[in-house]
Amino acid sequence: MNVTTLHDAQEYRASMQRAALTFLQRHQGEHLTDDGHLFERAVGYLVNALDVPAFMADRLVHLAMSELECLKRPVIGIDYASGEDETRVALINFFSGEAVLIPLRHLPARLQPPAAPLAAAATH
Repeated sequence: MNVTTLHDAQEYRASMQRAALTFLQRHQGEHLTDDGHLFERAVGYLVNALDVPAFMADRLVHLAMSELECLKRPVIGIDYASGEDETRVALINFFSGEAVLIPLRHLPARLQPPAAPLAAAATH
């Protein structure tokens, strides 16, 4: 294998891994709890849409998912201080910056601030 062929193969793998990473980023919101299904969809995309050999697609998606884990950050956050009073919190979408106020009682108990159970009980 000469140097040009080796360089072309490496460039092909790198570009297909970038394509896998882009697919994963675009579709990760659809699979919040099931990375296995996202993995299978990404492999299928590489094989069917980009004609990547199946043996290579598995490896490229695995590498892209490892890279995605390094880039992963929370998508939605909770701002306890943004509410008009202590019975409301703001859910913030970090990608768009959009915030929505919701009643504190709609959050699961594990996400409630320490004083929240008393305040939530007082409102009922």
